[in-house]
Amino acid sequence: MKKHRKQGFTLIEVLAALGIIIVLTLTLFVTIRAQLQKANDENLKSVAAAMNMQIAVAYEQVGRNDSNFSNIASLQSSGIITAEQADQAAKLDYNAGAKPPEFTVK
Repeated sequence: MKKHRKQGFTLIEVLAALGIIIVLTLTLFVTIRAQLQKANDENLKSVAAAMNMQIAVAYEQVGRNDSNFSNIASLQSSGIITAEQADQAAKLDYNAGAKPPEFTVK
């Protein structure tokens, strides 16, 4: 007599494997999302630091015009910050009353 050997996987085994794959995928997705947010936050901090340095240099120039520091548009039009930096500045707080003016992360 020959014994029939079971071939393949049972439905329970397939569902268990699928469940494990789903849990691992979700964990990976959440981790990647958190790392992307952290990278974006760090990038925003470095953009703010660069703009603050550019503002400080322009602020210390002889014969400066204080109206150049009144808002983000005037900073861009006077050439203190670039258009790309002005786009990023929308995500930051601008304190025009500080001496020199500065950007801070919200």
